[in-house]
Amino acid sequence: MSIIYFGTNRNPRPKANPTNFGKQFSEDGLANLRFGKAEVVGKSVTVKVHQEKLSQVPGVNQTDSGSSKLGSLALFDDLRKSMMRESSDTIVFIHGYNVSFKDALRAAAKIATNFAHLNDGKGVNVVCFSWPSDGSMAPWLAYSSDRRDAAASGAALARGFLKLRDFIASLSTDEACEQRLHLIAHSMGNYVLRHALQEVRRQSAHKLPRVFDQIFLMAADEDDDAFEHDHKLRLLPRMARHVNVYFNRGDTAMSVSDYTKGNPDRLGDDGPRGPFQVPGKVTQVDCSNVVDGLVEHSYYIDTPAVVADMAQVLEGVDPMKVDPREFLEDRNRFVIKKGSGE
Repeated sequence: MSIIYFGTNRNPRPKANPTNFGKQFSEDGLANLRFGKAEVVGKSVTVKVHQEKLSQVPGVNQTDSGSSKLGSLALFDDLRKSMMRESSDTIVFIHGYNVSFKDALRAAAKIATNFAHLNDGKGVNVVCFSWPSDGSMAPWLAYSSDRRDAAASGAALARGFLKLRDFIASLSTDEACEQRLHLIAHSMGNYVLRHALQEVRRQSAHKLPRVFDQIFLMAADEDDDAFEHDHKLRLLPRMARHVNVYFNRGDTAMSVSDYTKGNPDRLGDDGPRGPFQVPGKVTQVDCSNVVDGLVEHSYYIDTPAVVADMAQVLEGVDPMKVDPREFLEDRNRFVIKKGSGE
């Protein structure tokens, strides 16, 4: 069993006492957030929501109609206590295109399972941010709809980041857990992250809070020039100690996004357009040699060699010492060598 924390701006189903969330935005607004926990056992997912309806006023700490804390504060404090008790890190996960709420939680549970061996077997905590993802059987329409919804969800994710920043700032020395926060964005989740970054910039007078230790951009459905422009991802490294970009030239989903959806070349296909123009805190990792299968898009949870590489990064191994990687000086990227992680 995995305990997964979550925040979502999806519509609750049913609204009064939700046990699931749909593929539309919350009726209370695009930036409205609900927080909770879920138990994931195999395909079974049991959801518990901390708070039914949250104010849309950014930066205002409130309590609900009872005596319990606001949903975000309850979740953050629960996480803090777990991180102190287990001396464990926490991973924030943003899923991609065509993912239901419960499938997002199942993917988050797989992340928890993949890294359960870390911290002497105590593992990591996982928080899933789930945005409205269409998941319909009409892929052309669904992709366009999800891309618009991903952009619109940036405000909700930004609100979560700012709440987290304020919560951390409010802690006393005795309350601080001294553990690390990481972030994994998969596929179109990177587009959500881009718009969240821009909203945080807007709300914090361009002073980006350094919230994360490691950020992983996995199979990013994002433009390959994203690190060349302030309005895309160039300033993302300010929010982390390090940013890791993993890509795969055999990723069918990237090819579909590139050629049939009218998007420019994708970051998740062959990495940044200008490999020597990325910020110094960005590491580029080519997974092409070790990923196989029909689509080759979910390697962040399905390919042992990639998972093993990520685990070493989470453990704080220097990028040049992650084994077995090979560094290509002429392309400023690492290549995961075939046979690793097996």
